[in-house]
Amino acid sequence: MNKVLEKIIRFSIYSLVFLVPLFLLPFSFEVYEFSKQYLIFFLVSIGFVAWLTKMIFIDKEIRFRKTPLNIVVFVFLLISIISAYFSVDRNSSVFGFYGRFSNGLIALICLGLFYFLIINNVGSREQEAENQEQMNVVSSSLINPNTLINLFLWSVFFVVLITYFSIFGLWQKIPVSLPFFMTQKTFNPASGSLEGLSIFLSVITVLLTGKLLTEQKEKSRKPLFALLIAMIVLMIIIDFNTSWLVLFISLVLFLVFALITRTFREDINRLLLPMILILISITFLFVNNLNQWTGISLPQEQVLNTAMNWKTAFKSITDNLRSTFFGQGIGTWHYVFSRFKPIEFNDSPLWQIRFDRAGGYIPELLATSGILGLGSYLLIIVMFFLVFWVLREKRELFPFIMAFTALVVAQFVYYQNTILAFTFWFVLGLSIVSWQQTIKSFKIISFKDFPELSLVFSTILVLILLGVSISYYSAIRFYLADVNYAKAQATFNLEEKIELIEKAVSLNPKLVTYQIILARVCLASFLGSLNQPVDQQDAVKIQNFMVKAIDYGKEASELSPNTVVVWESLGMIYRDIQIFVDGATDWAIASFEKAIEFEGKNPILHTELGKLYLASGDTEKAKENFTKAKELKPNYVDALIQEALLYERDRNLNTAIKQMEELAIAYPFNIDTQFHLGRLYFNNNELDKAIAQFEAIISIVPNHSNSLYSLGVAYAAKGEKEKAISTFEKVLELNPTNQDIVKKLEELKESKESEEE
Repeated sequence: MNKVLEKIIRFSIYSLVFLVPLFLLPFSFEVYEFSKQYLIFFLVSIGFVAWLTKMIFIDKEIRFRKTPLNIVVFVFLLISIISAYFSVDRNSSVFGFYGRFSNGLIALICLGLFYFLIINNVGSREQEAENQEQMNVVSSSLINPNTLINLFLWSVFFVVLITYFSIFGLWQKIPVSLPFFMTQKTFNPASGSLEGLSIFLSVITVLLTGKLLTEQKEKSRKPLFALLIAMIVLMIIIDFNTSWLVLFISLVLFLVFALITRTFREDINRLLLPMILILISITFLFVNNLNQWTGISLPQEQVLNTAMNWKTAFKSITDNLRSTFFGQGIGTWHYVFSRFKPIEFNDSPLWQIRFDRAGGYIPELLATSGILGLGSYLLIIVMFFLVFWVLREKRELFPFIMAFTALVVAQFVYYQNTILAFTFWFVLGLSIVSWQQTIKSFKIISFKDFPELSLVFSTILVLILLGVSISYYSAIRFYLADVNYAKAQATFNLEEKIELIEKAVSLNPKLVTYQIILARVCLASFLGSLNQPVDQQDAVKIQNFMVKAIDYGKEASELSPNTVVVWESLGMIYRDIQIFVDGATDWAIASFEKAIEFEGKNPILHTELGKLYLASGDTEKAKENFTKAKELKPNYVDALIQEALLYERDRNLNTAIKQMEELAIAYPFNIDTQFHLGRLYFNNNELDKAIAQFEAIISIVPNHSNSLYSLGVAYAAKGEKEKAISTFEKVLELNPTNQDIVKKLEELKESKESEEE
């Protein structure tokens, strides 16, 4: 039994180290982070339970290595648990925000347990001998750390190879049907983006540099050099400045350390490698648009800039006393950013994006875990470097120290995804294992003198096994839910889509994303059904679509009442059904007002609220919201359009036309502005101007239905029935089930025939 448990522990650790960079499954909607999180969860829980079982039932004692970092790691995990408990969005805090997953409490606890698995089951020969002596055993099951590092580097090699295949389109040439995401140039198994991969490669480059500095065997150095060159070339192709910054800062810090301590005074030439890499990183930090001379064009990930990260984070922790100490809740950057983003963000090209991750893990940690969370995390880092300083003469520590430094630097300038988080805790664990004289002693709790403890710990283990079994059941349900959600996103049949998302909701009723999307699809089905021919309409079925849209929207608001997108979606549902349901306008207003509580600096929300007030007849509040939208973003065209249309509502068409003409000149490519100007011309009986305006829009956007329809109406009003019929026929091609168009065509054709007679 003892051997079986040891094999399970080894299998778990080996599998994690090799598979995490490579692992993904194509069945869920998000294939990268979701797959890796499941792998980590299952393998860590299996290894950890096997380790506990071995100690309690086989060794009859609890023993673990005492290290300088154990307490601070435990404190950091404890603060994260408290932060999740008081979170503004507890589901996101526990499971991670949907689509990201790596920022949740479960993910963090799994990595924390992985760290404890590493430090208690990995060790050098000296530690194994000491293990045998202290515990009075013939053999020890400690895993060789060099084996793990080599296994990890083999995994990195395959990641690099797969990415080259993707960038140069080699996967598409394989005569096998592959998942769609594998045919994209950005596909790599380590990260959902090439930028995330580039940051990971910069860390591994620093790790390899450390190994090359300390490796004495020439035979072992050659494959490391080959991998290093392959990664550098790949980083050049990806062309992500931040990864060069991480490489530059990490190696400069190491070089300064090496020169101050004169560690390589007897072999100074070894420092040529980091110096060359520093020069390369400087070069590519200042060389832009590399794709112009590499000939490879790759899409770029949008990352929040450093200034916005810190401004948002500092604003967030001043919200209240709880947020100061424990943050808004681990995994809640989506809430933090929506509510506390600086107003100047509206001036950026990315102003419509709701970022669910900060541009750096450290500022995100401050906002989501507060000063206690960030402080305990920084204490881990500080204590790590203090111990390293004490052991600075040991060259064999350099690869781990250098890699850890790179990981810390990366956390200031890039967000934490699964592969970076895993690498952080993996390197931290191996670093501690390498500090031999600091972890020589074990803390041992023996059951021999206190048999009662055996019963206590056995009971605890049974409870843990029960908890793990329940969590496995839930995890399988959640995975199947996302499989159904992925199938729903792949189908264009709305009824089939609804059925699949409803299955996802039944399997994972706590995930608000499913509820929101389901509500929107039901709304789309309701609105689409209205355009069907009357004889094909099923009144009960249509009404059910509307009821479902409202019900799922309400469920989402109850499930996640502090999420802006929930209230925005509910407001959109009520807005779009207001002509069918009494009171829907008021409900829509209440929903958008609630959304503004959580994203008050969004001009879109204020504009939509203004439109609803306008529909309800409250012109003053409409003006207030349009004015507020302009204050937040002076060039937000929709708000400017609505302000001009207020004059139309006051029957002052000339002023409305004048303002719309100014907008049309200022924003010549804004179709809404051009369309409203044409409509105003028509309402002012300036038919020729209206026709010219609609024709100009159609010349740019030939299938613009509203302009085609309005042009047909204008032709009909002018008496040009042939042109009107031709235009309405084009509209009918775009909207074949629109009965209003069919009726107008019939009327025009009858009128034309009667005139000819």
